[in-house]
Amino acid sequence: MVATAVCLPQSLVALDWFGTAAFAFSGTLTAARQDMGVIGALFLATITALGGGTIRDLLLGEGGQAFWIKEVMYFRVVLLTSVLTLLAWPGLAKFFNLEDSAWPFCFADAMGLAAFTICGARTGLDSGVGIEGASLSGLLSACGGGIMRDVITNEPPRALHANRSAYATPALIGALIYVVLREGGVQENVALWTGFVVGLGMRIVAFSLNIAPLKARLRESEWESVVTDLVKR
Repeated sequence: MVATAVCLPQSLVALDWFGTAAFAFSGTLTAARQDMGVIGALFLATITALGGGTIRDLLLGEGGQAFWIKEVMYFRVVLLTSVLTLLAWPGLAKFFNLEDSAWPFCFADAMGLAAFTICGARTGLDSGVGIEGASLSGLLSACGGGIMRDVITNEPPRALHANRSAYATPALIGALIYVVLREGGVQENVALWTGFVVGLGMRIVAFSLNIAPLKARLRESEWESVVTDLVKR
C-alpha cells in the first residue's frame, strides 16, 4: 500500500519497509484463520500490503505499472514476511503467549498506516492532483489493501465500520494535514512529519481508548421519513 522508496525521504524509508512487513504479517494471519493454503496466504499478504497502492497507481496513471512491479523489493519483503510468519509465528505465539491483537502489533500497524498515508498523499501531489485527490490517495494507500483483504475473507472491512476503533479517520486526517501544509508552502520535512505524527497519534489513541468513528446510522424517525419520501416518488 505504499509508493516507491524514492517517494519518501531517507528518514521514513525504514518505516516504509516496516509497514510493508506489518501489513503482510496481518494478511498472512488472516489467511491462516480462514484455513487457506500457502498460496492463499501469500496472495492475501500481497493484497493487504500492496493492494491499496496498486489501485492508487492505476487511478493516477503512474506509468501504467504498479509500484511493486517497478521496485520488486516490496514484493520480496511481503514474500519473506509471509513465509517467516507461517513458519515461526505458531511456535513464537505459543512460547511467548502472544496475540496478534497485542499492543506492540497494533503499534506496528499504526506506524505502517501513517507511513503509507503520507507516501500515498505525496504520490498524489507529485502526480498533479489537487488537495482532495491527494488526500484520498493517501487514504486509499493506507486502507485499500485491508479493505480488499476483508472483502475476500468475507469480513466486515475494519476501515469502513463504526464497531471498530477508528482506522480510516486517522489516515484521512494525517493525509489532509500533510497535503494542506505542503500546498501552503511549509517545508517538506515539516509537513511530512506533522502529518505522520498526527495520523500515528490518532490511531494509537483510537485503539488504546477504543474510540470508534462517527456512525452513519439515522434515527428511526429519519428512516421512516426517507422511506416515505421514496414511496411518494
